[in-house]
Amino acid sequence: MAGSGSSTKKEDGFTLIEIIAVLILAGILAVMAGSGLLSAVRGYLLARESTALSQKAQLCLDRLTKEYRLCYDCGDGSLREFTNPLGDRVLSLDGTELKINGDTLVDRVDNLELSLSGDLLDLTLELEHRQAGSSLTFSTGIFPRNTYD
Repeated sequence: MAGSGSSTKKEDGFTLIEIIAVLILAGILAVMAGSGLLSAVRGYLLARESTALSQKAQLCLDRLTKEYRLCYDCGDGSLREFTNPLGDRVLSLDGTELKINGDTLVDRVDNLELSLSGDLLDLTLELEHRQAGSSLTFSTGIFPRNTYD
C-alpha cells in the first residue's frame, strides 16, 4: 500500500534561523578575538615607545653626567651655564628639545630640573610618552669633581 495516510519527508540542509544563529555567534567570537588582538598591539606599542624613551634618556643623562662631573665653574644658580675642561657650556631647553651649545641631546622634553644641594647635583628629566599620554621621569645624581675652592 503505497498511499496509506502520512508520508514522511526527510529534510536536508539548514534552516534560515540556524544559519543566522551561527553567523551571530561567529560575529561575537570575531569581535572578542579582535579586541584581544587590539589590546595586545597597544601593549606592544606602549612597551616599544617606553624602551626607546629609556634609551634616549639614558644617553642624555650619561652625556650630562660627563659634562657636569668635569665642571669646575658650575656658573650661576640656574646651573644652565657652566665651564669644564672642554670650554664654556650652555644648556638650553628650546621648545621640546634639550640642547647643549646648540646641539640637540634629546627631543620631546616636557621638563628639566637642575638643583644643587651641597656637592650633589640632582638632575631630573621628563620625556613625553605619546602612547601613554603622559611623561616618563628620569633622574640622576652627579657629584662634580672640581667644585671645591
